[in-house]
Amino acid sequence: MSDTFARPGPRSRGQALAEFAIVFPIMIFVLVAFVEIGRAVYSYTTITNAARQGARVAVVNQIGYATECDTSRPIEDPADAHWSVVGCAITAGTGVGITAADVSLSFSPPAGTTLSCSPTLRIGCIASVTVVYSFQPVTPFVSSVIGPISMSSTSQMPIERVFP
Repeated sequence: MSDTFARPGPRSRGQALAEFAIVFPIMIFVLVAFVEIGRAVYSYTTITNAARQGARVAVVNQIGYATECDTSRPIEDPADAHWSVVGCAITAGTGVGITAADVSLSFSPPAGTTLSCSPTLRIGCIASVTVVYSFQPVTPFVSSVIGPISMSSTSQMPIERVFP
């Protein structure tokens, strides 16, 4: 009777180690790439939510550049606003470190209308909030291969109430 499970010969002893040494770096790179892709998706989702939150505030409150976002308190004096478009966008984007320089706000008339939105805002004007972010992978090797990725998200909504 022949032995079907014969021991490998002396020349194939290190074959598994050599194959593992070749495949292991590829497996690690794929694993790290999945982690970086997850971080990039999280960053994009965060800036999208920040732009949407800013646009939601711009619908009822056109105060642009106060840095707070305390929507539980009413704004009694526009010079002392507790919440603003940029402030609420910054608050929604804290997970990735959004700053006021990353948020831009503009108002424009809806397409196909004769509505004027400059110099006076009117109900129906489109509030547009754009948030930009530069995603940087944290893994040195992936960072050198991919480099920084510029991300941008814009949210637009019509003004429902003119304030102040």
